[in-house]
Amino acid sequence: MCKIRYYGVIIGILGIILVQCQTKEKEGETDKTPSFLIDNTSLLPFENIVSEIEFIPLVAPKDTLINLSCNVSDLVVNDKIYYASRCFKDLSIHSFDLAGNHLRSWNKKGEGPGEYPALHGLIVENNELYVSTGRGSILKYGLPEFDFKKEIKLGEYNFVPTESLISPESWLISSEPPNKEREKIFHVVDPESKDSKTLSILSLPYSGELNPGMIANMKDGKLLNIGLSDTIYSYQEAAVKPFITLNFDNKSIIPDDFELEGEAFVEKILLSQDYAFNTGLIDFSEGCLKLMAYGIEKNPLFDKGNLSTFPFYDVFISRSTGELKITKALLNVRNNSYSAGGYFYQVMQQTDWQRALDLGYFGKYEDMLLKSIEKLSDEEDPIILKFKIDF
Repeated sequence: MCKIRYYGVIIGILGIILVQCQTKEKEGETDKTPSFLIDNTSLLPFENIVSEIEFIPLVAPKDTLINLSCNVSDLVVNDKIYYASRCFKDLSIHSFDLAGNHLRSWNKKGEGPGEYPALHGLIVENNELYVSTGRGSILKYGLPEFDFKKEIKLGEYNFVPTESLISPESWLISSEPPNKEREKIFHVVDPESKDSKTLSILSLPYSGELNPGMIANMKDGKLLNIGLSDTIYSYQEAAVKPFITLNFDNKSIIPDDFELEGEAFVEKILLSQDYAFNTGLIDFSEGCLKLMAYGIEKNPLFDKGNLSTFPFYDVFISRSTGELKITKALLNVRNNSYSAGGYFYQVMQQTDWQRALDLGYFGKYEDMLLKSIEKLSDEEDPIILKFKIDF
């Protein structure tokens, strides 16, 4: 494969998904690893997979310059909602109460002490807020004043797309490989001692051109996912084990396909819609695993220049009961979700919730969405979708 220089919209997608393929060499996999068939037999309308749903409008103060409309954002929900814009001209962080009422905003974008030059992740824990720069460092601030405490240097990495806090002294991160070989991309880092342990999971060649490694929190450990992998891994008690495997049946990518050049790979695997695969996104909430898959069914209205027509699907799995539910994804592969207390949270920008209305996506819950829209101070502001899966 060569560096992918193909349609601009495709680059945005492949920047997350073209990362790893584990074929028959799935590391540590045993016959006891649960396997799930990912196909259209489990496909249901969104309204039929949820047991609870809420639409939370983020209400910015009127007559202010606060801008909440950004196609890429980060979200954290605990006793408050923390929303971060990742549009480079802004990079503001905002807090809201759980009803969506604005509390305060901060912005320390810059290159100076206590400032962040880029925003690639947001973590809030124990009245402390961590901002990832994506450059191998994290800035730590105190809440509620957003006072700068220190910079945490994770090490010399080309790019760090994902970080997860294990303890005050330990971080689990993913890194972008610096070359075109298969690389071990997950690392456990102690910033104080400079100790680093690299986990055994390998990326695919050329993934250094892309964006590997996604991490989700669960109660007693972490879940690790890499785009195109058929295996989701767990990291528990300092050990890596297969958590589940995914079976895309006759739509699976064969190993020889990974020898294709970049444009040929995109044409055959992505634009044909003939293949299904794991995109790499992952979330987990009280026993419910959330993934995003591509290509479970073809979209007859597919337009390679319109990302909203790409056939993305949200996959929900209960590992303990073996239940599986799949629905068409409203959002695309650029949008992470957040989870807490059994709920999943997703940011819907104006274009997202308008498309949901056009498609009748929420079915019997559409009136709830319309009432939420009425509360917005600006129709371009986002709405947080909060839901629980009916397992």
